[in-house]
Amino acid sequence: MLDRKSWKFLVDEVVRRLPKTFSLADVTAHKDYLQRHYPANRFVEAKIRQSLQVLRDQGTLRFLGNGKYERLDVAPRFSPLIDPSSAATYTSQSQVGRVMLETWAEFNLYCVNCAADALTRLPANTPVADFACDACDDRFQLKSTKNRFKTTLQGAAFGPTIAAVRDQLMPEFVLVEYDPRYHTVIFVEAVPGRLITEDRVVPREKLGPDARRAGWQGCNIDITGLPRARIVEPAGLDRSDVRAFWRQINES
Repeated sequence: MLDRKSWKFLVDEVVRRLPKTFSLADVTAHKDYLQRHYPANRFVEAKIRQSLQVLRDQGTLRFLGNGKYERLDVAPRFSPLIDPSSAATYTSQSQVGRVMLETWAEFNLYCVNCAADALTRLPANTPVADFACDACDDRFQLKSTKNRFKTTLQGAAFGPTIAAVRDQLMPEFVLVEYDPRYHTVIFVEAVPGRLITEDRVVPREKLGPDARRAGWQGCNIDITGLPRARIVEPAGLDRSDVRAFWRQINES
């Protein structure tokens, strides 16, 4: 299991143990439980309210007013729309694209290996992976393009990637194709990380001495012929169908 579950995951855990209709006070009654996961946080009640807002935005809760909520017991709402405001503070186009797609993924992606309906964004600079499942600890690396994916992905740092392959810790790869003109996700597929073998990881040239990260070496990953589980085409596909196909390609 992950050392640190997200606030959204923890609050959702609490909500699922409550009656279908509940109050904010019912959730804050579990403040001590939540505080144990984040002992240094002095704003637990604010984080609870923020997490309930996220769950509402994802369509799993309904606000009834006067501090009352209704749990809808449905999968989070899928949206193909990318929110440009999520990256409003960035100027680099690569950073803008990364933040927008990671924010979209946080609201829309889910674990293909278990029944968890959301993934948690990992801290910046986490080696190899971008997201994790709080339920089964599977990890995911997000790749995006404005065009179509071909047979090669631009990977992370060469050394950590090779180490992950050798230790059988490669994340699942989630490939997102989007249209920047309309801020819309078009296609999403997942490739099993266990199928990335060492010979598929091709080192790139090290950065020169004048580069900001002089000596850093990235890699490319050859995904030629590897099976992919389609998640979005362009509407979101039924999660149970996606998970069934994912199990099929992992068992073959």
